[in-house]
Amino acid sequence: MNLFKKVSSKNVDAKVVQKPQVVEIQPAVQNTSTQELTRGQRLADKFAAQVGSWGFLIGQSTVLAGWVGINLMPGVPHWDESPFMMLNLVFSFASAYTAPIVLMSQNRQSDTDRKNSEIDHQVNLRAGQNIELLHEKLDDLHTQQLNELTQIVKEQQRVLHELKVSLVNESKEVKEIKEFKLSVLPGIYVQNGAQLPKQVIVNKAFNFDQPIGDNNKVIDKLIRR
Repeated sequence: MNLFKKVSSKNVDAKVVQKPQVVEIQPAVQNTSTQELTRGQRLADKFAAQVGSWGFLIGQSTVLAGWVGINLMPGVPHWDESPFMMLNLVFSFASAYTAPIVLMSQNRQSDTDRKNSEIDHQVNLRAGQNIELLHEKLDDLHTQQLNELTQIVKEQQRVLHELKVSLVNESKEVKEIKEFKLSVLPGIYVQNGAQLPKQVIVNKAFNFDQPIGDNNKVIDKLIRR
């Protein structure tokens, strides 16, 4: 198992080395996204934030209403009578400078969003790569466990076969002993003039000419069994 872990870790390291672009691009993107902003960029962001707020809208509406109201009020000196040419000029200048500043802030924000999306893309690639390597390691582990189980099953089958062979041999020996008893016992009982028991079944014909005098001890042991 330790050898398998070492081999798997070497395979993972080799696969990570084969794909270095995912690991190297991500720090570069992070460094560019954390750069300090210039003074102009900070001013543009602040101005765009103010222009896009309710305070700026309310203030602009107040100035517009006061400008028009004072210039229409009787008995008060008017500096911009109807049709309010000076007011149009002021709003034209304000629009001419406000639009580029807001666009600069939006462009910088778009660059920031693009860099953040690149970071997210690299993180997703890295996560996908790690998941793929994890699946491969799990497949290798499953294959190894399957091989081990196969070897165990083969070993059990071998042991069972050996037990079967030994049991068959023992049964053959027991059968031969029983046959020997059944073939010898009738001759012994006939020689001794005794009556053969009923439970003894003669399967083989006994040869009365075979010598039995020298085998009396062996036959007595077999009878006692």
